Amino acid sequence: MKLVASALAVAALGLPAAQASSPPSVPGLVYTAGYGNSIVTRFDPVTLERSGPRVRLGGNASSWSYSPQGRYLAIASYPQRLAVIDVATLRVVARLRLAPGGGVVRAVTWPRRDRVLAVVDAPRGAIVAAVDPLAGRLVRRTQLSRPLAFEFGRLPGGLVFLLGARNRIASAQLAVVDAEGETRVATVRQAAVGMVVRGSGRLEQRTPGLAVDPVGRKAYLVDGDRVFGVDLRTLDVSDPGPLRTLAKVAFGSVRSARWLGRGLLAVSGRDWGRGRRSSPGPAGLRLVDVRDWTARVVDRGASSFTVAGRVLLVESAPSRRALNVTAYGFDGRKRYRLDLFGSTWMKKRGRLGYACRDAFLRAVVDIATGTVLRSGFTPSTRCPTLLAGDSRA
Repeated sequence: MKLVASALAVAALGLPAAQASSPPSVPGLVYTAGYGNSIVTRFDPVTLERSGPRVRLGGNASSWSYSPQGRYLAIASYPQRLAVIDVATLRVVARLRLAPGGGVVRAVTWPRRDRVLAVVDAPRGAIVAAVDPLAGRLVRRTQLSRPLAFEFGRLPGGLVFLLGARNRIASAQLAVVDAEGETRVATVRQAAVGMVVRGSGRLEQRTPGLAVDPVGRKAYLVDGDRVFGVDLRTLDVSDPGPLRTLAKVAFGSVRSARWLGRGLLAVSGRDWGRGRRSSPGPAGLRLVDVRDWTARVVDRGASSFTVAGRVLLVESAPSRRALNVTAYGFDGRKRYRLDLFGSTWMKKRGRLGYACRDAFLRAVVDIATGTVLRSGFTPSTRCPTLLAGDSRA
């Protein structure tokens, strides 16, 4: 039974091609006592048994990406370090510092064999670093005047990310980076980003969602009830007008968006309405079809979602007794509802979900079907960080 579960887990995790024929284990992180002590080792994805050598990163890991053939792993850790690791042997190929001063690496992508791109969220603004990973050499470093807004997407030959604004509301900007590290900035003047406290003490916050179509090379910026398209080749902006089923807001909105393919993107978030209400309300989960600019509601009570195993997951924990997980297909239909008693949140890695209570693991779930693969872990078993596929952060 254990072998069947392990085989299922390997397929479910969606590992890079180079890992498909290897034993059913994946790289993962171990956090030791104290700050800045992340260690990479191998885990059985269901039993979480550890094996093989260990690589000490010397800092807390923040983002990672696999090489195009899956042979190497580039993983960033504080402060602005990048380690390049051979996946099969867990041997360190190269280490280098991406930028001087303070800051945290928030995005890493490996677009081609001889190039890794990383974005450092630094005090003066975002820094884009282009690295020759196997040579351990910094090729280009670009300082931007505005900070990273934590929304980014990977492209076959680069990446795109949202720029923020400190202590003000400003026009939204997207930074588009090619494989050489050359950075162009597109301004979407109709959309806003940033946070500011008004004279009445009322907080106004605007955080658009970003969804990227890597095949069509187009980005979609969701700001409240508006969705803007940005052609990543020309940086031209298209504005189809408001979508009727997205909420209109007065004092702020936070959006998250993901490209699903075939003209669809998923959108959710929170809104601050008019009047004296200071706490945000859910914007719901909606599917937007950019082919005809229509939107439909999937879950009115959702304020966030994740995409895993070809389903959209909406989680809620009304109490600390159980985590409720509802799964929807990309067609908007409900697939299943799962009540995970004793859990309060779930970490997703590929098609596997790790249901946790605080920092400790309670169950392993096949996200595609809602099947619980294993439960009954000891109270001290920590919720794992497995490096299955590229990170979302």
